[in-house]
Amino acid sequence: MMLLMKLRHVSVQRGRKTLFSGVNFTVTAGHITVILGGNGAGKSSLLLAMAGLIPAIGDIELMGRPLRHYSPRERTRLIAWQGELPPTAFGLTVEQRLHLVSNCPQTIHHVACEMAISHLLLHALDQLSSGELQRVELAALMLRDAPVWLLDEPTSHLDFKHQIRLIHTLKHYATRGKAIVVILHDLQQARALADFLILIDRQGETRYGACEELFNRQMLCQTFDAPLVEQAVALLPDYGICPKTGET
Repeated sequence: MMLLMKLRHVSVQRGRKTLFSGVNFTVTAGHITVILGGNGAGKSSLLLAMAGLIPAIGDIELMGRPLRHYSPRERTRLIAWQGELPPTAFGLTVEQRLHLVSNCPQTIHHVACEMAISHLLLHALDQLSSGELQRVELAALMLRDAPVWLLDEPTSHLDFKHQIRLIHTLKHYATRGKAIVVILHDLQQARALADFLILIDRQGETRYGACEELFNRQMLCQTFDAPLVEQAVALLPDYGICPKTGET
């Protein structure tokens, strides 16, 4: 698969604090990388550095060129970033919000169906629930059609049905060649989605590798500095089955 991004010896500081250092990994088309770690470990900062939105020490390459050599316009054409939900007091409808990204009604209709927001197109953004607004922002990200997607906790406001559907949607876009890096807190979602993992602990130590290599109790206990137990009986969402499409 095509190499889209490469990070070498990357560190990020906030004030006098080094969040993490010496991060090395690659981002390739067709693969999904999940970032796991506790609060304050630097997950969001790593994603922001990859998007060129905050400074970082070390080398970040995009399409074989240093990220810093790209203009903001060029970066946004190649990297789609989704973070915290934006303020909604702009008086825009869902359809108007999506038209800010794409002028193609057919494409907007297709993505709106994918994210189950077609019935919301004429609604004002400030009338939506957090989950509905998150689906709108995810649809806007998809409409940008950038080769690299960076998503910060995209399932945080979604109910079980839409969490499962999003997992399937991201896997589908990966098969179409998107390179996806996503921050998650849910371990079952991570296991269902990830080809590769980046683990960041509170001491700033990072590990990168295949999901089957790093997804184990010992590694995850150390990453989260918390006890984790394997249970044979639990009631969990089934990420292997996608719910039927619909508008609710």
